[in-house]
Amino acid sequence: MTSQFSTYVITEPCVGLKDATCLEVCPVDCILSTDQEDQYFVDPEICIACEQCALVCPVEAIFLDVEVPGQFRGYIDRNRDFYRKTKGEPMPVPIDKALTMIQAGHAKALELDIAVSVAVVDEGGRLIAFGRMDRARPMSVDIATNKAYTSATFQVPTTELTARSGQSWFQSLIVSTQGKIMAVAGGLPVLDAPNIVGAVGVSGGTEDQDQECCRAALAAY
Repeated sequence: MTSQFSTYVITEPCVGLKDATCLEVCPVDCILSTDQEDQYFVDPEICIACEQCALVCPVEAIFLDVEVPGQFRGYIDRNRDFYRKTKGEPMPVPIDKALTMIQAGHAKALELDIAVSVAVVDEGGRLIAFGRMDRARPMSVDIATNKAYTSATFQVPTTELTARSGQSWFQSLIVSTQGKIMAVAGGLPVLDAPNIVGAVGVSGGTEDQDQECCRAALAAY
């Protein structure tokens, strides 16, 4: 699969150097290598284009994929192929399981006497399925989808992003994704070890209620 947005690519100046400064600043741990490789690589499925790695690279080896100089264009595929080889292609949440998760989220909402929307996305943040209860606000569909997208992108529960939300790079990321990044409760990643295969998001209640419905949906996976 390909990423919805531009991602960073590590190119030739890193070869033989393998300075690890970029690893230390990456907020989503999307930079990796092995002892057999002579450079680091950026995972295009996880990279959120936050720019931190490019800012600290001592040899200016890191570029957005749309800005890679012509002589380094081959490194776009080299980064992508490294992760295909080491991780394989994760299978997204099947549609039947996504619908079961949505039903479980709605069932929990009924117990809490609220109306919510539940959205399930794949590992790249692309929508698989959503369901809106009758009394849920129409805008809750977009919010639930954005929460799921955020959780899939960062590969963590959205509650873990609250501390980062005030940082300048995070604010820039919110702007660049047109508000799709949301550091509020109600988004959880879906794990099919060892891969993140998607995420689920819920909107319609309080943050605690959304989180509870989200946990119920995840438990149904």
